[in-house]
Amino acid sequence: MAAGHDTEARRELDRLFRREAGRLVATLVKRLGPHHLSLAEDTAQEALTAAARTWPYDGLPENPAAWLQATAYRKAIDELRHIKVAQTALPELERAAQDTRPIGQSATDSELELLFLCCQPNMAEMDRVALTLNIAFGFSAREIAQLFYATPAAMSARLTRAKERAASVGLSTGTPLGQEAGERMPTVLKVIYLAFSLGYRPGPGPVAVREDIALEALRLAQSLALGPWRTDGTCHALAALLSFQASRLATRRDDAGHFTPLAQQDRTRWDKDLIAQGFVHLSRARQTAQLGRYHIEAGIAAAHVAGPSVQATDWAQIIALYETLEVMTGSAIVTLNKAAAIAAAGRAADALNILDELADHPSMRGNIHYHTARADVLSTLGRQQDAKAAFKKARFLPGSDSDLAYLDGRLAALD
Repeated sequence: MAAGHDTEARRELDRLFRREAGRLVATLVKRLGPHHLSLAEDTAQEALTAAARTWPYDGLPENPAAWLQATAYRKAIDELRHIKVAQTALPELERAAQDTRPIGQSATDSELELLFLCCQPNMAEMDRVALTLNIAFGFSAREIAQLFYATPAAMSARLTRAKERAASVGLSTGTPLGQEAGERMPTVLKVIYLAFSLGYRPGPGPVAVREDIALEALRLAQSLALGPWRTDGTCHALAALLSFQASRLATRRDDAGHFTPLAQQDRTRWDKDLIAQGFVHLSRARQTAQLGRYHIEAGIAAAHVAGPSVQATDWAQIIALYETLEVMTGSAIVTLNKAAAIAAAGRAADALNILDELADHPSMRGNIHYHTARADVLSTLGRQQDAKAAFKKARFLPGSDSDLAYLDGRLAALD
């Protein structure tokens, strides 16, 4: 097969992995029953693995999504026959395997249903979040671990326990409404928020931005905001936040794929439609009695996109919002971001004091972004030798290839 066909197939496979994996699992769970969640996940992954083996050589099928659907069904049938269970599920799967038409339900609805399925309140929240990120978005234990500052081994063990717990307590299918949806909604929103974060800043590896993941999370947030589950402005607040952040996706990396800091981004290339859409969601988000963290973060993102330049950005407003968010969450990451905003406002000495106070926090010790921020502030203050030492410390911490390239550039400039 020509190299171009191979590249096209691999690109399509990467896209479909994020868009179809959760949908396949959701459909199989409906037909197998929630107690077969692991089987549904396994057969969906086997279908994607089969596609990875064959598509680069045989070419893309006419309907890739339907091919994955039919393959997953056949693998589920084979497994059920092998273990001789689920006599009621098997006939329905056999009929479905003969039908290669796309699933009738929209992808968004199926994926949201899977999120609600995994986010039932009979497990610890961290288990629900990790389980849903793994099953609905296909994130690995290593990727999820970085969100919680855990080791991949510990997260892998947590995922195993969460799946065992899900199988033992039973999960009800169907998208909940009313009070039941309200109980699960905070976790569903958190999962979408974290999935977007893993696309927006993937962490260690060669990729600076995983745009397909970020846009998928944005699409789900928008569907929640416009769906029947909303009871206040929280869904709109998350949709506003992700719309503002997604508007800058195209400028977060240069032609070589390296990360581009906010100060160096071409603001004329920010997506004006997404920005306008974000302000619509933000307006609707304010129609609520209580503001939450997504409201505050959306306000910060709105202030960034409203600024015509870094110098003309309303840093005082951003700092005030970070202070509110800091009180609300107690998060060291929020404090780190507040320090960066204070430095951008021209108060580098104040920012350094805050960063130094954070030095012993567990989430900062091995955090490449903390040490990079501290090095940048030291450089701004003219303490070049201290800045060089801080950049070197950051350089040997886990980070994306783009993060490391940025650090190499800063170190070279200081030599």
